[in-house]
Amino acid sequence: MIKHILLYAGLFFSFQVIAQTSFGLGQKLVQIDLPINTLVNQNALITTVNNLSLEPNQKGKLGVLTNQAKLYLNFTNKNNKVVFEVPNSTKLLTAGLQTKVSNSNKIVTWDLNSINEKQFKLYIATANDSAQNYIFYSGYIYFPSLNKWKLIASFRINKYTEGLKSASAFKSNNINANLETLFTDTWSQGDNGAWLKIQNTSNQKPFLPPFSDIDSIARAYSDSIVIKKLIKSNKTDAINYKNGLYYTMMKTGTKPELVKLTDTVSIFYKGYLMGTNVIFDQTANETRTFPLARLIKGWQVGLEGKRIGDKVKLLIPSGLAYSIRTRSAIIVPNSILVFEIEMVNAKPSQ
Repeated sequence: MIKHILLYAGLFFSFQVIAQTSFGLGQKLVQIDLPINTLVNQNALITTVNNLSLEPNQKGKLGVLTNQAKLYLNFTNKNNKVVFEVPNSTKLLTAGLQTKVSNSNKIVTWDLNSINEKQFKLYIATANDSAQNYIFYSGYIYFPSLNKWKLIASFRINKYTEGLKSASAFKSNNINANLETLFTDTWSQGDNGAWLKIQNTSNQKPFLPPFSDIDSIARAYSDSIVIKKLIKSNKTDAINYKNGLYYTMMKTGTKPELVKLTDTVSIFYKGYLMGTNVIFDQTANETRTFPLARLIKGWQVGLEGKRIGDKVKLLIPSGLAYSIRTRSAIIVPNSILVFEIEMVNAKPSQ
């Protein structure tokens, strides 16, 4: 018991400089430990970077690193970038729009010059599949004044499933600002969704969903091109269109009741990735019941106005599904999803 108390108490200690090293980033860095509670599997790390603490035209690097990933800001004479590295990655799963991918496919960068912010948030999220023995890492940056997120990239590491086992914050040794000033409101997140504070100035826990994506309009256009190509090549029968959604009726019900957005619905369903047979979720012998208004936008659009007994196939662009969020080890950010849904019952929510 005493051991556990000491461990948890350590999570609230102030930053301590523990090393100066290059970490393969091309400059001497000052590194500080972020004490991760390894008694509970940690799958995410978020911190606030106070950009105003930098001197005018300051050059250097500052960010966070874990046992598998590095997410940092790189300020140079030519331009400023966000950099996300996963050195042990097996595959680059997806990269944000207008990013640049290194020849090794292990580093993705994005120009930051067009964004003038007083603060940023850096966010590393993971999702693993123990059965298939892999994990993927996603790197994001958040702009508070815009209330927008930017996905930098998601990488997959095969034959590895452990979450965050260690974490540090760092800065180039030529940056004069103190690390305690540069990095505030740092949290890690456990598998159960609970946030554990590491170093912060308030007790307000991070609130992430829904992700408001800075690339949402461009991504919607990109998804529509992909879907229209599928339709044109007869690779999908979901050719009907409604408010950004594509669908087809698989069965028509005979009951007159229409589903309302405010209803609680009971359904059978199967969800899989577009263009694959990879099922990420499905019902078995019993229906599942949900308040429709709490589900992803694609379900709301696709099910509202349907009849009890209808069965519909929904082809859902990423912006109406899980967008850039790291949702699971199967659903990569910006995935276009397919759901086959049968309406069994609907009743007004209490």
